[in-house]
Amino acid sequence: MCKNIPVVFVYLSVYYNCFILLKLLTFCACYCIIYIDSEIVIGEMLLLDFDYIYILTAVALGVLVTIVRRSSYFEERKNKFFVMGIFADMLILLGYVGRDLSEQYKNILLAHFSNTMIYMCAPLSMFFLVYAATKKPDKLTKICFILETASILIALSSFKTGWFYTVSSDVIYSRGTLYLYNEVLGIVFTILWAVYSFIEFKYIDLIDKFCLSEIFVLQVLAIIIQGQNSTYKIIYIGGAFNLMIYYAFVTEVYGKYDKLTGVRNRQYYHSMLTKNKFLSRYSIIMADANELKSVNDTYGHAEGDKLICAVATAMNNAVGKKGHVYRIGGDEFVAVIKTDDKDVAEEISNVIQKTLLEKNEQKYRISASLGIAVHQSDESFSQTVERADRKMYENKNKYYIETGKNRRKY
Repeated sequence: MCKNIPVVFVYLSVYYNCFILLKLLTFCACYCIIYIDSEIVIGEMLLLDFDYIYILTAVALGVLVTIVRRSSYFEERKNKFFVMGIFADMLILLGYVGRDLSEQYKNILLAHFSNTMIYMCAPLSMFFLVYAATKKPDKLTKICFILETASILIALSSFKTGWFYTVSSDVIYSRGTLYLYNEVLGIVFTILWAVYSFIEFKYIDLIDKFCLSEIFVLQVLAIIIQGQNSTYKIIYIGGAFNLMIYYAFVTEVYGKYDKLTGVRNRQYYHSMLTKNKFLSRYSIIMADANELKSVNDTYGHAEGDKLICAVATAMNNAVGKKGHVYRIGGDEFVAVIKTDDKDVAEEISNVIQKTLLEKNEQKYRISASLGIAVHQSDESFSQTVERADRKMYENKNKYYIETGKNRRKY
């Protein structure tokens, strides 16, 4: 049941983002058609009673915190900053509720407190996500820290200076002279979050990259749209739902791709096999790293991981857009090539071997045994894989005979 909880909120967040996207398109269309005195007309179209969104957002963030804290997908550092970003979004939500209540009950102290909280935490939530997306702080994140510290100080002083916001004697909120600094900072942090995320997930497919980009594009567009009018409440409430989509995306990626090598994993391979997603015309290249046990025993498992990654990288680069590579075991890989041309499959195999030869370490030899099989019309996918597997083991036996090494030992 717990596994179904994030799915429900993912669907809700997708619908919500579609709703925002529709409003953004409506905004652009109206802006082009009406243009003059557009704030009143467009404002009426974009404004909505968001009380129920407040409640849904609070529940979504609460569930997300619980799930992320128990998740094994995020490393400890990423987990910590991601949760801090969620809590910052919660404070923004409380700030919006407080602002509405202050205007309703004419409480100027609550108005100042709420607006300070909003402006202080608005870019802060994105700042934490930037840190969550990095493996360790670099010069760019240190600059972000300085910019965010300045934003917090300006927010704290705005009740006197009016730099980010002002509140009139009859408790009417309006933006201050430095409001754009806060908005631009949110856009910059969102873009950096996107850049670091794409670097982390550089190995994912094009369709997955498109899904990832949707999160950041909608967030930036929401910031720009809300910049048109302070009463538009879509920017960070929508951001809360984007966090849910991002978490779902990360769990999906880690569920489909091998974290060590970046290629598709065994689960993805069997999923494609079960759904019969493979083409009718294809070739199979099976690969198995040579002497992995010897490397692990002599130099440690860290070196063994390097050997596995070297084989995966060589295969992935050689296959390119002609197919996909899957890690189906410790040092076993299968490449599905989208052609039944044996010459193409053999060329890819030769490129793999040549690449591994060029990457040889001084301490040990990097190599892999390969087996090729071209799919025939009268056989199943499994039968083609079995032929490639047998050919691979034939080549592996030849390797150990030629090198004079004991296969059981190595």
